[in-house]
Amino acid sequence: MNQTTKKPERIGVTWHPHLAAAEEEAKKIIEEINTRFHGQAVAEGWSLYDEAFRESLERRPFDLVITFGGDGTMLRTNKLCAPFEVPVCGINMGSFGFMMEIAKNQWREKLPALMNGDWRIEKRMMLHVELVRKNNERTRWEVLNDAVIGHGSKLRPIRINVRINENYLTDYVADGLIVSTATGSTAYAMAAGGPIMEPELRNILVIPVAPHLCLERGIVLDENDVVEIRSSSEHETIFSPDGQDGMMIDESDTISVSASEFSARYVRLEGKGFFYSNFIQYMQRNPSANRKTTI
Repeated sequence: MNQTTKKPERIGVTWHPHLAAAEEEAKKIIEEINTRFHGQAVAEGWSLYDEAFRESLERRPFDLVITFGGDGTMLRTNKLCAPFEVPVCGINMGSFGFMMEIAKNQWREKLPALMNGDWRIEKRMMLHVELVRKNNERTRWEVLNDAVIGHGSKLRPIRINVRINENYLTDYVADGLIVSTATGSTAYAMAAGGPIMEPELRNILVIPVAPHLCLERGIVLDENDVVEIRSSSEHETIFSPDGQDGMMIDESDTISVSASEFSARYVRLEGKGFFYSNFIQYMQRNPSANRKTTI
């Protein structure tokens, strides 16, 4: 890997607050950086949910953030860092870790490359999502994976009206609808039969979930397109941005999805082709499927 960035001088380290091993390893890497690279760089750390981390980003962005956890930790860290254009390197402490760049037992081996700037930045498109209620109350999110609308507790299809750039597309009758980035294409969208996309592609995916007697194919849109979604169902309908707790929506609510002004920045030590070989390796093992269930 050719050096593509300057050597980082100010480094933030975060960890998942509910993983004791993640905090332990994070503190080890902070000590290693501050000792081994004294005079070149300074590292400091926080739990990912510590408000002090966000405040530190706002005061003076880091040259690099290293985060310990799983894919959810990587998602949250990138969403916090994206507005400040800070690259994030993930060290896997979870069960899957598809988004993470370094395995738990490899960080000492990879640390010199990180500190020398021998890595590239993989820019990933994010989505700007806005929920507009009937009283014109607006809630906004910047999401990295997807925005999902689905049925509630009643297991019945819902009717979902979709417009693209203010032009009517179709009314889906389905269990739900996923609007996804290329990053999200390997998550829920893939499980629903959507295409697998190279993560740096700047496209918006629209994927129906279990469609019935309606348009059943996924659609790949340009990054400049705007998707508007409304539920026209009599049944309970739930909306969730990036896997957050679902919220009820009704026929008077509108969800607008477009490209975000921000991009997530992933630190990559390998070349671009590594995505495909790495993806196949992960698809050949599903740790969740092998977990034992106690009844």
